[in-house]
Amino acid sequence: MKILVSLPRNHQKFNSIDSVLDGTASCSGTDGAIIRMAGMLSDAGIDVTLSSAVEIESTKLTCVKHDLVDAGKFDNLVVHQSHWNGNELTFGNQSLSKTFLWLQNRTSWSFVSSFLNKGGNRIICPSISHANVYRAVPQWARKVNVVYNSYCPAFKPTLEQQVSILLFVGAVTPSKGFVELMQVWSHLVQQEVNLQLAVAGSLSLHQGSKFQQGSLGVASSEFENNYIQPWLKTLPEKYQPDFLGALSPESLQKAIGKSWAVIVNPSWNKSIVETFCVAAVDAQACDRTVFSLAEGGLKETVYRGKFKSLANEQYTEALSKLIINGLAHNELVLENGKLAGEFVRNKFGTEAICKSWIALLSGQQTEPVLPKNWESTRDFWCDILRSSGTSRLISQYR
Repeated sequence: MKILVSLPRNHQKFNSIDSVLDGTASCSGTDGAIIRMAGMLSDAGIDVTLSSAVEIESTKLTCVKHDLVDAGKFDNLVVHQSHWNGNELTFGNQSLSKTFLWLQNRTSWSFVSSFLNKGGNRIICPSISHANVYRAVPQWARKVNVVYNSYCPAFKPTLEQQVSILLFVGAVTPSKGFVELMQVWSHLVQQEVNLQLAVAGSLSLHQGSKFQQGSLGVASSEFENNYIQPWLKTLPEKYQPDFLGALSPESLQKAIGKSWAVIVNPSWNKSIVETFCVAAVDAQACDRTVFSLAEGGLKETVYRGKFKSLANEQYTEALSKLIINGLAHNELVLENGKLAGEFVRNKFGTEAICKSWIALLSGQQTEPVLPKNWESTRDFWCDILRSSGTSRLISQYR
């Protein structure tokens, strides 16, 4: 089996693919998931070629630029959603019948439907929650599959001395809940919690050196000047956050190991909820409890068997209350973290994810399966639209 795996049409610059696979280079969640998938299939004995926007060196994978790909040489193509523009595939529409379109971010029903109507093989989503977004698409039951993302093996429990630090992991942008994080932290400061805030992440992981960064070096100058800097001025000196910047997996693993708990994307904006959240899984692989909202893919990727760490109510006080409760019941937070580690190592480890991809590419049934039962009134109406064949309405909804 010869497989082409494609990074987004445009992505951050990598000095070496090997450094991403080894966990020595910082990387966005999407790019990392794609590169690890290519690496695990190659390790399993499958002939894999990774395509990228620019030339990249690797001793572990065959790499080629997007515009030099000869799609006819491959049995299957697994490509990031950016390679479909609603009408044409980067690698030619003659390859649609063997193309798996990998959706890492939410998109419209019409986008998904157009790919399948033109002859696309499959739509792949990283969580059941994300796949369920497209429930009204006529081919949903037959052509939409779920394969979870894997986490980087560099993330594992550490012997680092734990400090009272709440660590935010993610891009420092409004779309990753940083505005809500500021609100939550301000509320916690008012309660005079025995906790510090650290921020691990930078827009450079997603936009490279193209963005005009502010003096902090982790956010756009506009976001920093209009939001972050005014917010910092409201915080007492002892509650000033520590901006760590973009960390390699090795460095981030140490930062997570030192932290009390991790918080990821606490946004209550329905249009930008997490479809999976690699950061949450990475943190739990280090035996840490993750705080956020019970939205999107986080409901599948965050373990809560011992302690409730995802807020159901979408307002500042609700999430803050869970964190304060965790500080009062530290032993439960620690135990929950260890159980979370076992959970993600079994569910999102390389072996499990590789097995799912091989089954999918071989035409076999994969787990998890799409939910047939309704969980909401939205599910009900989506099924009505789908079963009634009202395809013309698809383009009007997201």
